[in-house]
Amino acid sequence: MRLLRVREGEHTLGFLLFNSADEEVPVDFWSVFTGALARDSSKKNFEILTDSLLTFTLPERDIEVSSETWRDAVNEYYSLMLVNRNLCPGCAVRPESYGSVFSENRVRKVAEIFDVLQKKGIYPEGRLLEVCCGNGMSTLALYRLGLNPLAVEINKCTVCQGLEQGVLNPQRTVVMDATALSRYFEPGSFDAVMGFMLGLVYEFNKDLWVNIMREAASVANEGALMLFTVSSKTEAEILAGALLRAGVNGEIVDNTDSEGTYDQWFFVGRKQKV
Repeated sequence: MRLLRVREGEHTLGFLLFNSADEEVPVDFWSVFTGALARDSSKKNFEILTDSLLTFTLPERDIEVSSETWRDAVNEYYSLMLVNRNLCPGCAVRPESYGSVFSENRVRKVAEIFDVLQKKGIYPEGRLLEVCCGNGMSTLALYRLGLNPLAVEINKCTVCQGLEQGVLNPQRTVVMDATALSRYFEPGSFDAVMGFMLGLVYEFNKDLWVNIMREAASVANEGALMLFTVSSKTEAEILAGALLRAGVNGEIVDNTDSEGTYDQWFFVGRKQKV
């Protein structure tokens, strides 16, 4: 059996098994096994399994990379599989033009929020997470500001749209449920957690958004910047209440303009020491 091991120091990040062509699969291929997107406890279980395998079969080759590089590679693989329709058999969605999907006014509106924050002496640094990124319209603004967030979104069709337009970075984009962030990330994993034009946040569905805020706070570092925008004050108040209960101190900011559509209100604050 041909086996390659991917490692960071003594820690196994993944291993690759070679599969020879046969009648069912007429080409050679490598199977990849990894715990890259799992929490630390699950990664330890993965290492226990791989260590057992390695006692019986020595790897043909060790490939040493950083865990961050390996995670980016796994993200990129799934992003490319998604945008090439390999994960969606029978997909009938046709690519749309950039201009019909993305609005420069929308991108500019997000950038203006950071102008407001800078005047308050606030700016994101370090490890950034953007929740509910959609097709990446707000993510595009972050890129242009020199930020490099990990962008997560549950709707794979909107993620695919952002990838095929070259807006979302395939290495830093994950299809993921924002209500389950703590299943994949350890507490303190991020120095800033952001989300733009969340919602619509109504009374009947507020439990969903309260859960997302709680999860966002649970993976944020002490002192992490928390920034979320919505279209109405009522929505901002619901999010602010949830964040306050999750240990985040901050304020609601009136960001209304004559258009009255996007990012009209936002909450900005910091995760406090528990």
